[in-house]
Amino acid sequence: MKYYHLIPSIFLCHALLCCTVTDIEPRYSVYEPILADRSTLNTISFSVPIPIINTGKIYSYKTYILINEIDKGYHIIDNSNPALPLNIGFLSILASHNVAIQNDILYSDNANDLVSVNITDISKPVFVERTENIFPIQDPPDNLPLLPEYDMNNRPTNTVIIEWRKRK
Repeated sequence: MKYYHLIPSIFLCHALLCCTVTDIEPRYSVYEPILADRSTLNTISFSVPIPIINTGKIYSYKTYILINEIDKGYHIIDNSNPALPLNIGFLSILASHNVAIQNDILYSDNANDLVSVNITDISKPVFVERTENIFPIQDPPDNLPLLPEYDMNNRPTNTVIIEWRKRK
């Protein structure tokens, strides 16, 4: 009598053991990486303003506002007159998403590297230093695993992911 409460548990275990398990198809990312040779990351430049299309984070420093153009760089806005902000240029840093500035040194991710750029004169940035492989490799925007053909072991040597595009 005292074991009657075990009957439902035994029945449930038996039912679960008799079920057939079907394989679940793995879900892969709908994105493919756009690769570039690591040497292209060394190109950090200031140019005329470009259209603001795919914005990321916004950062304020002194009288400037920096608006991230995801994977491309930073729009530099002169906000010394808040009633009339002026887009003065674009700081190109490939594969960038995050920025911090301290003592006129801009720190940005550059693929999986960290770059330091002196912006004492923001229209004439001066490269200071690169620390390689400090950040993890970028995940696709949907955070799903990549197809095996895009796996790290199947990529050309000395390449980095600079952005993502949807597979066709």
